[in-house]
Amino acid sequence: MLILAVLVFIASTLLYALLPGRGVAALAPVPGQDLALSPWQGLSGPAAGPVDLAALFLRPRGPVMAGLLGMTWAALAYHAVRRWVEGRRIGLARAAALDEGRDLPPQSAGPPAPGHLLRLHEHDDSLAEHAPLIIGLPAGAACPWLLHSHPVIAFLLAAGMLAGLLTAALRGMRIGQLAQPSSSLGFVAGWGLLVGFAVFTGLLQDRLGVPQEVAAATAMLVGAVAAVSVQLRLGRRIGFSVALIWGLIGIAAGTVATDAAIATMTVIAIAIIVVALVRVMT
Repeated sequence: MLILAVLVFIASTLLYALLPGRGVAALAPVPGQDLALSPWQGLSGPAAGPVDLAALFLRPRGPVMAGLLGMTWAALAYHAVRRWVEGRRIGLARAAALDEGRDLPPQSAGPPAPGHLLRLHEHDDSLAEHAPLIIGLPAGAACPWLLHSHPVIAFLLAAGMLAGLLTAALRGMRIGQLAQPSSSLGFVAGWGLLVGFAVFTGLLQDRLGVPQEVAAATAMLVGAVAAVSVQLRLGRRIGFSVALIWGLIGIAAGTVATDAAIATMTVIAIAIIVVALVRVMT
C-alpha cells in the first residue's frame, strides 16, 4: 500500500507538472472586477498582478523549483525502496525462524537468531506505521487537480497531505525498538509545508479578497514558526529545513521582479529557519 501510494503521488504530480496550464507569471485581472469592493484594498500599496505561488511548486518552470520537485520524488522513492528492502528482510527472518517462542537472549550472548530478529522487527511494517503516508500521499496527488475548480476542497486535501507528511517525518522510521528520524521524509514534509501554505495563500486571496502580500506574509510567518518547532524536534536531520530554504529561495527568485513585498517576507522566513537550523547543528 505504501509503494502504491508513492507511485500514485509521483505519477499524478508528474502529469500535472508536465501538462500546460497557468504558470508562475502574473495573472491578468478579471474584466469587470471591482477591486474597490475588497475591504483589504489599499493595505499593500498599488495593485500588482498576483503570482500563482502553488504553481511554483506543482508546475515549476525553472531549474531550481523543478529540482525541488524532482528531489521530493527521489526522497519518496528512496523511502519506499528502503521500506521494501526492510520488509524482505523481515520475510526472510520469518521463513527462517524456528525459535519465536523462546525468550530473547541478552546481547552479550552473541548475534540474535532469525526468530529473535523477527520478534524485534515484526511491527516495523505494520499498517499503523505507514498509515500517515498512505493517507497523505493520495490526498497530495488529488490536490493539484482541484486548485482552480474547487479551491476549498484542494485546501483540505493539501492540509491532509501536510498532516500525513509531518506525522511521518516526526515519527521517523521504526527499526526494531527504535524510531529514527528520516532526512528523506523530512525533505518531503518540507515540500508539503511549502505547498500547503501556498494553497492557503491562494485561498485567502481568492475567497476573502485579501491582497496577496498580506496573505503570503501571514502564511510565511505561521509557516516559519511551525517549521522551527518541527526542526527542533527532528534534531540533526536537516532535510526538512533544506527543502524549506530551497523552496523559499525559489519563491524569492520568482517574485522579486513582480512583488518585492513577498520576496522580502521570504527572506525573513529564510532567516528564521536558518536560526533554527544553526541551533540544532550546534
